[in-house]
Amino acid sequence: MTENRRFEEPHEVHYYETDVSGKITLAMMINLLVRVSYDQADALGVGTDYMLANNQGWVITQYEINITRMPAEHEHVRMVTEATSNNRYFAFRQFWLYDEHDEELAQVQSICVVMDQTTRKMVSIPDSSIAPYASDVVNRIPRLKRPGRITDTDNVTSKDYQVRYFDLDSNHHVNNAHYFDWLMDALDAEFLNQHTLQHVAIRFENEVQYGHVVTSTVTEPVTTADGLVTTKHKISAGTDQYAEAELTWRVS
Repeated sequence: MTENRRFEEPHEVHYYETDVSGKITLAMMINLLVRVSYDQADALGVGTDYMLANNQGWVITQYEINITRMPAEHEHVRMVTEATSNNRYFAFRQFWLYDEHDEELAQVQSICVVMDQTTRKMVSIPDSSIAPYASDVVNRIPRLKRPGRITDTDNVTSKDYQVRYFDLDSNHHVNNAHYFDWLMDALDAEFLNQHTLQHVAIRFENEVQYGHVVTSTVTEPVTTADGLVTTKHKISAGTDQYAEAELTWRVS
């Protein structure tokens, strides 16, 4: 369903979208919200088939995510998206997740670019691909929080992951949602069971390709003055860095 520039869909949370807590995972929440933007694009006639026919694809380069709570299995939610603004090279898109009482569960801001499928380089956004969204044309799109970087003095732990064929999407790169699983899986189960995610800032720097072995590195959790806990993360392979993130948690 669409209303003005916003597009929304209902959803019931299924068991295979949740973790051991019975609540939806961050990766699955992002997958579902992004699916709504794909459905909006299809409804406007500028979906994946249209973009691929023009040898192009949308790529998300940055997210900032605020979470009030994650919905649980069997819960009915409403997923909303809007392509809010754009300039020549960048588009700003927002997502919202609401429960059945219209209480906001999560709010996601994203920055997107268009990539040439052959050169794998960013190109200017074609007017024909962005005009149907009726987003505001601006000189500068909103700036999202940049995650803190891991330094040589941080205490860290790491895990390696093999990039599989089934990790790839129709743009022929690793679906961004997989990064969230890699980032959070580097934390131990005790920490994950005792903390609830509240905020995420993530920046994607380079494409992870099929066959790569990537390393997920996380810092030792740090408790801030307001009682929240922060962890800094990166996805890398050798000297190449693919993503960096900063996660904020509260004690469950």
